[in-house]
Amino acid sequence: MSDLLAKYNRQGPRYTSYPPVPFWKNAPSESEWINHLKVIYNDEEGMDLYVHIPFCEKLCYYCGCNRIVTKNHSVQDNFVELLMTEWRLYCTRLGFIPKINSLHFGGGTPTFLTPENLEKLIIELTKNKKETFTGSIEIDPRNTTIEHLDCFKRNGIKRVSLGIQDFDPDVQKAINRAQSFEMVETLVNEMRLREFESINFDVIYGLPKQTRATITETFRLIRKLKPDLIAYYSYAHLPERLKNQRLINSADLPEGSEKQALYDLGKELLAEDGYADVGMDHFALPHNFLFKAKDSNRLHRNFMGYVDKKSPILLGLGPSSISDSSLSFAQNEKGMNEYEIKIKSNQLAINHGHTHDENDLNVQKIILSLMCRNESSFGEIEQIPYWDEVKTDLSSMEEDGMIKLDDYKVIVLPLGRKFIRNIAMVFDFYFREKMPAEKFSRTI
Repeated sequence: MSDLLAKYNRQGPRYTSYPPVPFWKNAPSESEWINHLKVIYNDEEGMDLYVHIPFCEKLCYYCGCNRIVTKNHSVQDNFVELLMTEWRLYCTRLGFIPKINSLHFGGGTPTFLTPENLEKLIIELTKNKKETFTGSIEIDPRNTTIEHLDCFKRNGIKRVSLGIQDFDPDVQKAINRAQSFEMVETLVNEMRLREFESINFDVIYGLPKQTRATITETFRLIRKLKPDLIAYYSYAHLPERLKNQRLINSADLPEGSEKQALYDLGKELLAEDGYADVGMDHFALPHNFLFKAKDSNRLHRNFMGYVDKKSPILLGLGPSSISDSSLSFAQNEKGMNEYEIKIKSNQLAINHGHTHDENDLNVQKIILSLMCRNESSFGEIEQIPYWDEVKTDLSSMEEDGMIKLDDYKVIVLPLGRKFIRNIAMVFDFYFREKMPAEKFSRTI
């Protein structure tokens, strides 16, 4: 195993999209973007909404998200108005109010907003929602109130994800995120009283001060609360790109085989507790929605990670949000000032994008299938750029016991699942052509 880790532990995308953002080109104009949405949209499938709330009260040293650290909660009233204005601009340009299949709040810290502002926003965005509508939200246990939970319950927000990261006090101090187990336990008990459909814990391995003993203790505590879904992410240390990560002492980071041992240990403990591996970094109990989606071949992967409810269109609102029309990608301005100027000028906030060509769509389909089903069929090999190089790399991976090749089909074996990003990278012709200046995290 150590030889494989040395061979394959390289920088690479996480493939929440294809092509990855650093390779985007041929951005659609605003009129082209709206036309793509109109061409793809249909009432039966509706669209999925993602809303980015960038505000955080404290800086977490490990964070790689787009966020604004402030304790000034007065900024939220104007921000909520901007989001609603952005949504109305879309409705005006489309000429109709789309049916909403799902709504997800991410951040930043969505619970930075008051329950009143969240409710105001949810009501505005879901005036025309499907009967099967599902809402989800990422929350910070440190500022989530009972009133927040009641707001979620009233407005169809059935799935809640808690930022846990680690329960060890020394690890929490090293990443500047102190939150006690007792605080989380109290919140989870209140959520259970309200019968939310799903409770997810985000946990990170590879953080400073983590050891096998601290990971074991963290999962012992998690066992007491038994969330139905756990996302067990690898920490990506990129201090050259993320200034806040320079506050972490790199000497405290577990690396290489030790970091991999933390993942393997966590995965083993999760399996003992009945969690199934449903996809890269995600583990679910049998009654969880992702487990059922995996079991019935409905699992999908997009900018939010793994999802079960999929519309052809994912529309992102708020600074830095990314949208997917199925024909193209578009990303909003990252800076709050730039975002606000465009919205108040009656413009969509888009500043970056990509229009797919046939090769993009063919490779996107292959990578999505690998990520969601651990297998993929190629069809015609002439649809795969650099086929000779692809075939050589796949043969090497088959010799390493990671995959099985069956004519024009790849089957990912159990050993290969921890190298799924590397397997996907074989088909990534953009990555073959040019390694971007903006470097990716390591694959393992």
